[in-house]
Amino acid sequence: KESLNNSDSYVRENAAEALGKIGPEAKDAVPALIKLLKDNDSPVREKAVEALGRIGPAAKDAVPALTEPLGDINGDIRIKAAWALGEIGPEAKNAIPELIKSLKDTERNVREAAERALGNIGPAAVPALIEVLKDKKNDWTVLDKAMSVFEKIGHPSEPALIELLKDDDIRVRNCAATALGRIGPAAKDAVPALTESL
Repeated sequence: KESLNNSDSYVRENAAEALGKIGPEAKDAVPALIKLLKDNDSPVREKAVEALGRIGPAAKDAVPALTEPLGDINGDIRIKAAWALGEIGPEAKNAIPELIKSLKDTERNVREAAERALGNIGPAAVPALIEVLKDKKNDWTVLDKAMSVFEKIGHPSEPALIELLKDDDIRVRNCAATALGRIGPAAKDAVPALTESL
């Protein structure tokens, strides 16, 4: 852990990588890894992000700091930051607004990582995702990612999506119906509402 403060960037990078490989057992290093998220050296930041993700839910204190790398100039770091938040899981619910923004990232891999992360966070992401479907500024790429997250979350998304089937906007109704279809058999309670939509 002390190597994370070394003046040599290669030492810091390798120390962060080693802590990541240790995984949850390295949870005591979380505060030191959080500091490395602001390191001037890009590979060091990337390994710090990755280590926090590998530590998983035990790194929940890093959630506020991990939202910053979602805007990093380095695309690989943005991908890893979204992945790390997803590995932390439901404890990363405070990162939902920033992950929603990442659904609009210019890089496809970042968008996909944000999609997976939101799915791992679970039902807490539903209200924000509903707003994504309602926002007319969002293009189909973003809407498709949001609907894929509903698919990952599954049944807990169903009541909110059923309500959207009554929305005044045809695009919103279409997205809700598509999302319910992606959820599949678990969305059986939506059958009457979908039948009415016919």
